[in-house]
Amino acid sequence: MSEYQYYQFLALDHPLTVEAQQRIKSLSSRVQLTASSASFVYNYTGLPADPYEILAEYFDAMLYLTNWGTRQLMFRFPLNALSQQVRDQYSYANFLEWSEVNNYIILNIEFNPEDSDGEWVEGDGVLSGLAQLREDILRGDLRVLYLAWLMCASEDMNTYEDIEDDEDIEDDVEIVEPPVPPNLRKLSPALQNFVAFFELDDDLVAAAAQSSPMATKSLAKDLSIYIAQLPQEEKHSFLARLLQGEAHLDIALGARLRKFTISEDKEDSHAKRRTISQLIAETKKVTQMHLEQEQQQHEIAKLKHLKTVAQNETLLWTRIPGLIEQKKADAYQNAVAILKDLRDLAYQEKRLPEFQKKIRAIQEQYPTLRGLHGRLKDAGLI
Repeated sequence: MSEYQYYQFLALDHPLTVEAQQRIKSLSSRVQLTASSASFVYNYTGLPADPYEILAEYFDAMLYLTNWGTRQLMFRFPLNALSQQVRDQYSYANFLEWSEVNNYIILNIEFNPEDSDGEWVEGDGVLSGLAQLREDILRGDLRVLYLAWLMCASEDMNTYEDIEDDEDIEDDVEIVEPPVPPNLRKLSPALQNFVAFFELDDDLVAAAAQSSPMATKSLAKDLSIYIAQLPQEEKHSFLARLLQGEAHLDIALGARLRKFTISEDKEDSHAKRRTISQLIAETKKVTQMHLEQEQQQHEIAKLKHLKTVAQNETLLWTRIPGLIEQKKADAYQNAVAILKDLRDLAYQEKRLPEFQKKIRAIQEQYPTLRGLHGRLKDAGLI
C-alpha cells in the first residue's frame, strides 16, 4: 500500500506576495497554490523542504497528516502576542512545544502514535476547520491549548484505557494539569474539530471540563475597564498605530491591558489542579455514567417497541407462515426478527411457555427447512 502525506499551509493575516508565491511554486510541482494557501500531497516521497521554515517565512497555520497516524498542527503568532507564562503553562515535551524565530512565535502540536491502523484520512479541508483556533488563542481563549495538553499527557501516560480499577493507578504519577480555561464544557465547532482530528477521548474531555467555570462576559468587555489606567502617551501611541493600519492592534492592546490583571491571575493560579492520574479516574466515572445512560435509553426504547408489538401481536403471528413459505433467505430473516420481538414480549408478560409451544409447532410444521431451523437456532429461539 502506498503512503499518504498531506501538507497544507494558510496565510491568515496577509495574502502571499507574488515573490512568495513564486518561491513556494519552486519547491514542488505538486503544489496547489493560491494567494492564501498552499497544499501538497505525496504518496512515495515527502515535502522537499522543512515545513517549519515554510510556515515561519510565509504562513500562519500548517497541518500535516499521514496514513500511518501522524497528526501535526502548527500556528505562527506575532512575537509579543503571547506571554511567556502562557507558553510555560501550556507545553509538553515532544508533543506541545513553543519556539521563536525572527519576529514570530511558533506553536507545534504533534502526535505520532506507536500503533496505527493505517486508516486513509483525506486532509483536504481539515485545516480550514481548525484555523479559527489561532484567532481564539490570540484573543485569550486558551481552551485549545488545554485540550492539546490533555491529549499530550494522556498519550504520554498511555494508561487511561488500560487501567482496570482505581487501585492500578500509580501513586507516584504527579503530572499536574495547567490552569483549566473557562467554557470547556461547551466547545466551539473549531474545538470539536480539534478533538476529532487528534482523536481525543470525549469522556476524558468531559472529565476535565468538570473544573472549568462558565464565563458569560466577553474578554474584550472585561478588559475595557483597564483602558483608563493606560498612560496618556500610550493611548496616543495605540491611536497612531490604528491610523497606520497595524494588523492585530486590538490583540496587542488586549495583551497590554491583561497586564493589569496579573494580581487577579495570581489568585486564580492557586486554584486546585488535578494530576493526570486523577483525571484518568474521573474519566472512568464519566464513561460508566454514559454507559448507564445509554442502557437506560435502550431500555426505554425497547419498552416502547414492545408496546407496539403487543398491540399487533395477533397480526404478527399470522405473518409468520407466509414469510416461511417463501423459502427465501431474506424472508426467513424477517420471520426470525418478528419471532424475537414476540419472544421478548412473552418474556416480559411471563408467557414464555406459550411462546415456546408455538415455536415447537413451527418446527414440526416445517421439519425439512434447514435454512429456517439454522436461523432460529442462531437467534436463540430453539
